[in-house]
Amino acid sequence: MKHLTITAKEASALLARTEDHYIDFKSIAIKPASLEKLVSAFGNSSGGEIIVGIDEVSKGLFEWRGFARSEDANDHVHVLLGPFPDSDTFKYETLSADGFEGNLLRITVAKTRAICRTTSGDAYVRGAASVKRVETAEQTAALELQKGISSHEDATTKAPLEMVTDSLQVTEFVVDALTFTEADPWLRSQLLIVENRPTVAAVVLFADEPQIVLPKASIMVYRYASRDPVGRREDLVSGQTWNIEGSAIKQIHGCVAKTTELIESVKGTNLQDVSYPPETLHEIITNAVIHRDYSIADNIHVRIFDDRVEVESPGLLPGHVTPRNLPGARFSRNETIERMLHKFADAPNKNVGEGLITAFEAMKAMRLTPPEVTETENGVLVIIKHEPLDSPSTIVLRYLSEHDTITNREARELTNIQSEGRMRRTLGAMIAQGALEQVPGTTKGGYKYRLKSN
Repeated sequence: MKHLTITAKEASALLARTEDHYIDFKSIAIKPASLEKLVSAFGNSSGGEIIVGIDEVSKGLFEWRGFARSEDANDHVHVLLGPFPDSDTFKYETLSADGFEGNLLRITVAKTRAICRTTSGDAYVRGAASVKRVETAEQTAALELQKGISSHEDATTKAPLEMVTDSLQVTEFVVDALTFTEADPWLRSQLLIVENRPTVAAVVLFADEPQIVLPKASIMVYRYASRDPVGRREDLVSGQTWNIEGSAIKQIHGCVAKTTELIESVKGTNLQDVSYPPETLHEIITNAVIHRDYSIADNIHVRIFDDRVEVESPGLLPGHVTPRNLPGARFSRNETIERMLHKFADAPNKNVGEGLITAFEAMKAMRLTPPEVTETENGVLVIIKHEPLDSPSTIVLRYLSEHDTITNREARELTNIQSEGRMRRTLGAMIAQGALEQVPGTTKGGYKYRLKSN
């Protein structure tokens, strides 16, 4: 095992952490079999760290009580190496720190696509504050759906064939995107009709009213005149909610339009300065419709507050994707829905796999904080805050605390301000405020600026 020596400051910071979904502290007295269950649960959830050698002496108060020697952790590791071999997925190392007695065992577990099972063949998942065994076939199937091993989009439905072969939506699609075939044989060739039954993907994509068969496959939109952490009924504007139904593409376009309309309608009051990049709203709503878990009977919920927009979709992040590796991680729960949507003439996902990257970059370009992605108990919550990044002047001052000078071009690159004139006005205001001065001898077109000397 690799051994790391950390600083006393790092050790204190570790002890100050709060146990959560991504980290767990255990005593060295933990039995290896119990540790197996915990590693399985982490691998079947969102991954994280297990630190062995830290005791909870009182509620939320932890003490470092490690193994006397690093080798003393070997008994635990040897048991774990059978079901969870040392790899990029499971890593084992010991930690020591000056001023702290003993060695910790740190087990780092990555989220995996495969189901992680113990030596006995059992699988576990993490609950709110516990480890639960996956006991039934139904629970195993649910875990396979959650991890992306299987997808509910492939399941067949009881919908009549004409619901997807003779709908207005499929007629539009055939005219706009195919132009050379009839709907029925094409849907069969794409395995969207199996055993003479439309699949969930076929209904979601091509039925005019998928909600007849999938009652919760729609989007609920709420507008709260509030900045409270949780929306309350009394804060609903006009007491209204909006239910966006129809095929997947109709839901996406309809929800983006309604969300934009609601944001625009309240400007000049308590959302006077609020503006979100349209790419961000579009990509995050598109992402929710494509990647939601259609086996869960719940709607997508879009909540518009005075200071943020929340998009919550059913189903945890699939495969190896976690909030920590977004937006770059790439994994599709519903590959057929994603692929087929891309074939539409007005495809909402023109750049397949780039949706969240586009959303994050658009927020950065508007100098807003990036979207925040978290997992709830049964879903994924994306929060788009109207919270600006540091002001351009703050960024310039921070840069000059470590560099002698800055140019207009350098300042624009740092602040994501595209206009040379706008950046020049910002630098001029900082000079007027006494924060900066122009470097003597520099000329127009090559001006340099520095902190004003006292």
